[in-house]
Amino acid sequence: MTAIRVQLLMQNYIAHPFWPSRNLCIEIEKKSGVNRQKSEDKRRAALEAECSKRGMTFADYLTAREQAAEQWYRRNGPGSPIMIPRHQLAGAFVQTIGGAPKALRGMFDRDNFRAYVQIGDFDTQRTEPDGVFARFVKLESSNQRSWQENEYIGRYLDQGEPFTAEGLLSIAEEKSVPTVKALLEAAVRDKGIGAARKMGFGRGVLAAWAPT
Repeated sequence: MTAIRVQLLMQNYIAHPFWPSRNLCIEIEKKSGVNRQKSEDKRRAALEAECSKRGMTFADYLTAREQAAEQWYRRNGPGSPIMIPRHQLAGAFVQTIGGAPKALRGMFDRDNFRAYVQIGDFDTQRTEPDGVFARFVKLESSNQRSWQENEYIGRYLDQGEPFTAEGLLSIAEEKSVPTVKALLEAAVRDKGIGAARKMGFGRGVLAAWAPT
């Protein structure tokens, strides 16, 4: 295995994680019928009843809601440095490979890439967002739009500044090192990392590539 320390210079980034706690809250709210209730007392009673069925307290539900609202992956919990998680980096690689010519992707395809290249989480020095990106988002199942707001780090329009993210790659075959480097350059330049990529977020350049 060949280990490479990588530094990315990112223009901006939105994480938009989907936590297990968010799924839990969605299920509790759906099963309880809370949205059909007219008063605050009845809404709370519906939620408490559903929580009780699940062996939870209402306080547990409120804690889950707080966890579900967290907009960043962090190294060591609330207030610690924001990181770009390995699964989002791997996703950018695989999406790039899916549309890349053989000359760029080499031996890799969508199915084998993760077997040959191990990716670590990439750390930033940012602990707080630089702004909020807000827009209407079309729902998949209808033409209805919902208003969505996501915190971002980096620069968008005239707010914030670019940032660096550093992490490790481990490549099984040394001969594939140049190919992985070229794929990473294409991924951060053309596909992006994280959420709102079609809106121009998650782009950057490869700033450093150093075997360790």
